[in-house]
Amino acid sequence: MSIFKKIASAFVEFQPGTGAGRGAAAEPVPTASDIEAELAALEGQPTMAGEVGAGPTPLAPPPDPTIPAETAALLGMTAEQVFVEAGLIDSQTSAPRILKMLFGLAQFPAAQQLAMLRVMDSADDSWSEAEVTDDAQRRQQTLEAHVVRIEHTRKARMVALDQQAAQTQETRVATLAEVDRQIAELMKLREQAITECAQAAAGIDREKRELDQASEQARTRILGTAQQLGSLIAFFTAGGPPPR
Repeated sequence: MSIFKKIASAFVEFQPGTGAGRGAAAEPVPTASDIEAELAALEGQPTMAGEVGAGPTPLAPPPDPTIPAETAALLGMTAEQVFVEAGLIDSQTSAPRILKMLFGLAQFPAAQQLAMLRVMDSADDSWSEAEVTDDAQRRQQTLEAHVVRIEHTRKARMVALDQQAAQTQETRVATLAEVDRQIAELMKLREQAITECAQAAAGIDREKRELDQASEQARTRILGTAQQLGSLIAFFTAGGPPPR
């Protein structure tokens, strides 16, 4: 017989005001350890329920290399890791243990689940409802404090990012101003280079014209003298006209 059917049977046996079980030996009430053993045997079987204790397992956020490692580690903590960090370990009276048992009793109505747990509480000295409730409250407060810690971390990081953004903007403005200054200086140098090159080109052209003119004048002058000398030679040797 399944442990959960035994629980249901024992629950009927222990129901006050009923005649069930009279005259016959009562079925032993299963303990929390019995339920845990049964759940362990069923762990490999598919089930419609998610992880016990915190509802469906939340998807881990995608890795973001821009978030500092310390902040990413805090944001990536699971509830179980928060419990361990706070020193809340699993025990016979820990709330996650009872939540796991409730998962096994999910086929029964909520009121019946509570009645079953209270029957097991009365038959099992390893835990009590009050201790489980206290543990659940401590764990809930721990998680709420962790949420506050997350928010403080987020706000502190946002302030740091805002400061970085402001510094980045200041750097942008200063950098662009410096670049603009250098561009203006380069434009002045460009205009200066254009002027100097134009002046140099004009000087070259002027010198070329002057060179042509001086060369022509020198050639004419030299050739005139040479012609006179030629006339002188012809005058003496060939009886030509005298030089003029």
